Amino acid sequence: MSQSAKALFNRRKQAITKEKQYYNKFIFNGHFSVFLVILLGAFILGYGEWLQTMPKNINYALIVSIIVAITSLFPIRTLLKEADKLFLLPFEQHMSTYMKKSLVYSYMLRVGMQIVIVLIFFPLFYVLNNQTFSFYIVFAIVALINPMLGLLLKWQWYKYKLEGWSVHTLLFILYTAMYYVTLEVKNLSGLPIVIILIALIVLLGYLNQKQLFPWERMINAEEQHHMNYYKFVNMFTDVKHIKTTAVRRSYLDPLLPTPKGKRFNENNMYLYLFIRSFVRGKDAFNIILRLILIAIVLMVWLDQMIISLIIGSLFMYIIILQMAQFYTQQAYGLWPQVWPVSDAKVIKGYEQFLYRLMTIVGVILFITYTSVQPLFFYYALIFFVVGAITIRNVTKKLKYQEALLRD
Repeated sequence: MSQSAKALFNRRKQAITKEKQYYNKFIFNGHFSVFLVILLGAFILGYGEWLQTMPKNINYALIVSIIVAITSLFPIRTLLKEADKLFLLPFEQHMSTYMKKSLVYSYMLRVGMQIVIVLIFFPLFYVLNNQTFSFYIVFAIVALINPMLGLLLKWQWYKYKLEGWSVHTLLFILYTAMYYVTLEVKNLSGLPIVIILIALIVLLGYLNQKQLFPWERMINAEEQHHMNYYKFVNMFTDVKHIKTTAVRRSYLDPLLPTPKGKRFNENNMYLYLFIRSFVRGKDAFNIILRLILIAIVLMVWLDQMIISLIIGSLFMYIIILQMAQFYTQQAYGLWPQVWPVSDAKVIKGYEQFLYRLMTIVGVILFITYTSVQPLFFYYALIFFVVGAITIRNVTKKLKYQEALLRD
């Protein structure tokens, strides 16, 4: 039966890998790949210059320890489905084999990012410690071992029916302490914490010998992880399996005045619908907000005239382009069936929405660029030019696609 458990997990792993390969074609397309390459180059350039002039009176060991402690909290990916709590219930005694494969998969899924984080911080401590790095090797090894121990402890913790926030808090404290001691004291003083983690795993494993499999918890957690992935992919292409949610955000109510009188008609309905869906929606709003924050941080951090212009222009382009999928979500939804209007008016409302979004984003980027390059503030007008050209191309493509659908 253990072979059946392995075969079941392998089939599901192959299925989700195939699905990700399909969606990756839409995510890592030409323009986004170029964007990532330029963003990486800008980061390397800015990081190298910052290392030469970085302030010395900051506790970098504590800051890095907190960051790496957060990235060390790997989620458990079980690939379980809703029907499993019924059809796999007789199979429960063999689920330990399934979970071993699951924990290994969960670790391999995120360890690449952990390696990148460790490599990013290596130049910082190499410079701070006068080109000595033997202690950093110990830190790197611990940073790669801890996530696996954390996954093992999480599994036993969940099986014992303890709250998830408690194990995350415990792991965060232990990880931070271990990393900080290793980076600050530069010896093996943090290794006893590894022994504590192993002892907790063994103790809970002994207590869980007669515990049943936490079906509901594991299925709900897997469904949430999968839905988060769909939400991310949905910003690049349509995803049929996604479940959308809405958030009140009362502080944005001034952006949603209800059309009255003569403005309450088919010429203004889609502008209002797009704005409302964006302001109340959870996914598009959060992603655009994150992109704006990343652009601000990079422009202020790099503090270079040309590089900041490139970064701002790229983020303006990618923000407008990400909203292209927003059109299909709304234009082919329920409202066109309730109140049918011509395609031209839908596209016109979408174009008006994009111009309003471009204005807000452009003003934010303009202010950011002016604050770091006040003598060349007029260069920041290029953000609006890039936004206008992008909107024009997006709407032109939409009109062409609608024309093909009519034919």
